[in-house]
Amino acid sequence: MLMGMFSVVRMPEPLACPKCGESGTWKAQFKFGALDLVEYRVGQRLDWDYAWDVEGERGHHRVVAQGVLEGCPHCHAHGFEEPWDLVVIEIVDDVIVSAVQDTSGEGWWADEWRVLKD
Repeated sequence: MLMGMFSVVRMPEPLACPKCGESGTWKAQFKFGALDLVEYRVGQRLDWDYAWDVEGERGHHRVVAQGVLEGCPHCHAHGFEEPWDLVVIEIVDDVIVSAVQDTSGEGWWADEWRVLKD
């Protein structure tokens, strides 16, 4: 789904792999901010200082970005069927405040991020 450069967020809660059943800390690829293979945790501020590839715009109050889970940290299985592997990352004032599996049922969004109005 995601191609080219991206960033990564560590999922704050363990997930059980649908293939091997083991629980572990997964990572999700997403595109918002500087796309330089930066690895974030919930609570960190996004980096915008990369000259070659930036997605989105800094300074929005509230943004959600969609991402996709990388492979299982145990068996390395990947490419699970949607919607299991889709993730929603909430960003408030350029800080990642949550990363959860997407339960909206919308599937893959046309745009990989959305500005939300409060």
